[in-house]
Parts: sequence; structure tokens; C-alpha cells
Amino acid sequence: MPRMLREWWVYFLIAFVLAAAGFWPTLFAVLATTDAAHLVHGLSATAWMSLPILQAWLIKTRRRKLHRTIGWASPALASIVVLSGLYILQVMVRRTEDYLLNLKFLFMDLTGLGLFCLFLGWAIWAARKRDLGLHLRLIGCTALIPLEAAMERLLIMTVPFLTPNFDVALYGALIFMEAALVVLIVGELALRRLRWPFPFMAAYYAALFVFATPIANNPSFQSFARTFAQLG
Repeated sequence: MPRMLREWWVYFLIAFVLAAAGFWPTLFAVLATTDAAHLVHGLSATAWMSLPILQAWLIKTRRRKLHRTIGWASPALASIVVLSGLYILQVMVRRTEDYLLNLKFLFMDLTGLGLFCLFLGWAIWAARKRDLGLHLRLIGCTALIPLEAAMERLLIMTVPFLTPNFDVALYGALIFMEAALVVLIVGELALRRLRWPFPFMAAYYAALFVFATPIANNPSFQSFARTFAQLG
């Protein structure tokens, strides 16, 4: 394996570039006209995806004090990502067009936000236990979660037959995430340092691929979605 690709943060730099490309037309190119909720969520999620890259650079340049300061402040940014994401999901589910597709997104995004919180809490615990390897991988997984939504948009922009089919692009993005995680797992195996977060994420995206449609069609989940949309 090339030496550069042994640095795990390189993969997350690639993920950041792909996410920026995917959201460019609907966010970064129209910042002045984007509503406040989407602006806050989009920019906070982008900032979060840049966090592993920044933190790795700080460690490499031996700026450990600043690394720790940003680490302790990061839950505030994570809270903005989660709360703004929940609000956008409520707005989305209130729409009547493409309702079943929106329910798929609701299931995927709610579980994604839940995993985001779980991984962040576990990453903080791992840092306190001085388990740097586990900490890095868990933070890396939190940065990968927003990539799936970006890939849906990137696929629509680059694969002509998908335009503007979000339903097909959704499954294409899940396949991409699965392939990306397989690459990470193979790389970890080659270096004999595989830990559980990447295999867990691979299993999660495989489960989404199988269960997103049945759950969106489930009356109990649809009832939950209606209640969720009216909260607050």
C-alpha cells in the first residue's frame, strides 16, 4: 500500500472533497439565498467533516494543546449538527410530495444521527482511556455519516440516467458507502490494525439497504413519522 494511503486521514480528506462537491449546487453556490435552517445544518456538518483532518494535522504538527481544546469544544458543534438536522427532518416529513421517499430519508437520517451521537460519546470515552486508535476511528465514522447524503446529490449530478431520481440515487449512495468502508477495512487488515468501527458501519449501511423500504412502508413507522413531524 502506498505510504500516503496508510494515513487514515487521507480517506477523510477525500470524503470531505466529495461532500463539498455533492452539496455545492444546493448549498455552497447559493449561500445568500439558502434558508437559515439548511444553512446552519449544512455549514455545521461541513465543519464537522473537516474536524478529523484538522485534528490529525494538529497532532502531526505537535499542537496537542490546541488539539485538546478543539476536542473539548467539539460537542457544541455536534449539538448544532444534530439539532438542526432534526429540525430539517421535521420539515421534510411534513411535505406531501414523495412521502414514502421522505420516510426512507427519515429512517436513515434518524438512525444516522443516533449513531453520530453514540460514536461521539464513545470517542470521548476512548480518548479518556488513552485508546487513541479507537478514538480516531470513531471520530472518523462520525465524519463519514454526512457523506451518504452528499453522494446522493453527486450521483444525480454525474450519472445522467439518475436525474432527478433520488430514490435510485439513495441506493447508489448506500452502495458507495459500503464500497468505501470495504476499502477502509481492507486497508486496516493490510496494516494489521483493524478495529470494530469500520466493520460496524459497513453492517449498518448494508442494513439500511435492506430495511429502508420495508420500514418506510410500515404503518407503525408512518404513525411515528406523523408524530415526530409535529413535535416542538
